[in-house]
Amino acid sequence: MGLFIGIIRNVYLKQMKSTYQWQLHLITQAKMTATKAASSLMQVGTDYESDSLIAKKLQERQYKLKLLEEKLDLQKTEIEEKLEMINTELKSNQEMIHSGIQESFTYKAA
Repeated sequence: MGLFIGIIRNVYLKQMKSTYQWQLHLITQAKMTATKAASSLMQVGTDYESDSLIAKKLQERQYKLKLLEEKLDLQKTEIEEKLEMINTELKSNQEMIHSGIQESFTYKAA
């Protein structure tokens, strides 16, 4: 690949990295909110008898929040893996750009 293609690829990879970092931030916020809601439900749930309808609904909501947290953890792991791949590709691309610059400014006598 040429120098300019490497530079364009570098810009594209940085945009992708930024997008994934933003998604990771949103997932982290959503997980914190779900965790907070689940702990609030646990505190409220202790006020009711375990056989009551309200207690069962609270347990059901806790279970759904737990499933949501697990789903968010999976998404977070996937995005972290993608970020790792992008970082690796960015390093490779930087080396390609560096070698392209060296080749452009190296004088070769025939």
